Amino acid sequence: MNMLKKTFLIVTLLVTAFTFSQETQQKNTDSIYFNALDLYKNKKYTSSLQLTNEGLEIAPEYHDIRILRVRNNWALANIKEAENDIRYLLEKAPEYPSVKDLALRQVNYFENKERSIVFIDDLQEVFGSDPKMQVLKASLLLKVGERQKARALALSLFRNNALDSDLRYTLQNILNRTVSTEIGINYQYINFSEDYSRNEPWHTVSGEFLQYFNRTAVIARVTRADRSFDQGFLYELESYPVFSDKVYAFVNAGVSDGRLFPDFRGSASLFVNLFRGFELETGGRLLHFSDQDYFTGIVGLTTYQGRFYLNGRSFLGPKRLDRLIQNYQFNIRYYFSSIDDYLFGRFGSGISPDETTIFTQVQENPVLDAYYFNVGWNKTIGIHHIIQVGAGYLYEDLSQNNQGYQFLGNVSYRYRF
Repeated sequence: MNMLKKTFLIVTLLVTAFTFSQETQQKNTDSIYFNALDLYKNKKYTSSLQLTNEGLEIAPEYHDIRILRVRNNWALANIKEAENDIRYLLEKAPEYPSVKDLALRQVNYFENKERSIVFIDDLQEVFGSDPKMQVLKASLLLKVGERQKARALALSLFRNNALDSDLRYTLQNILNRTVSTEIGINYQYINFSEDYSRNEPWHTVSGEFLQYFNRTAVIARVTRADRSFDQGFLYELESYPVFSDKVYAFVNAGVSDGRLFPDFRGSASLFVNLFRGFELETGGRLLHFSDQDYFTGIVGLTTYQGRFYLNGRSFLGPKRLDRLIQNYQFNIRYYFSSIDDYLFGRFGSGISPDETTIFTQVQENPVLDAYYFNVGWNKTIGIHHIIQVGAGYLYEDLSQNNQGYQFLGNVSYRYRF
């Protein structure tokens, strides 16, 4: 009986000592973690890193300490060391909170983008096919010059209705940047009601050539207008320089003989992606007629909601006959299987200087109101051919208390190389 008591006492002491040791170790590692976290928050990354090293020697499976060590190594540009810890977490605890997001952030720290693509493929073996990873991969493929692979992947992802607006916006930019060369021709027809003094139809034909230089698109365009009473040509050069994944611009310069178009037209806009798929546009247009200059300010906001593209724009100016010419418009698109397959509509009041064919009417009658709508369909056939058809209706005030109506139609064809 005494022997049994002694054995029970020894076991009790051993269990107590072991439990106390475990509790002490837990308290020590918790203390190390919170001290290291405070140092990290105060940007003392080297000291914080030393503490996380000590903590992981005591408790290798303390994942929060390892995650903190990854962040310290990022701050100190120790990218390989951070990758080693992330791979440990992917193997031991892939479902632990923050591990997936941590791994995705690691992709941005690789200087070699090909290495980033390989790392994404490794992540997909762990987490499966994830849209966010796939979009990131498409973006990286574009950066390393794999334009066709980037486009094919982006097109397949664009068909996913469940994509959020941020990812769809990124795909939109990728698809726009993966075109190398295009040629196109456009025809516009305008028919006037009998209320106009001259109601013969107008015909406008334009041809253009588009070429991408890395991420920047450059377009050369020639437009010929036939208004029955006169004819004229407009020659334009246009570009869409891309500064980053969130910022790009639009610039345009055009000259003519001044008969039907401005002697000179200059345009510029800056587009900035703000948050959650919203894009802000600010810019202006300058028109020069003979010895007169006219300036128009522009502001616009765009968002992608599921398969919908929604855009509102406002054109203010120029000032003519003591009245500020104004145009407000709402643009909408509904996308089908790809970025080039969509229905579109435009509704607005006033006429903007971007409507090069009909804006001269505003110059002639600046104090009169106009309202319009335009709808159409943009459709791809195969991988090379794009066809667009559209029709519209415009109502505007005329002089002597009359109103006039215009019926607009257009058809265009583009060949994509």
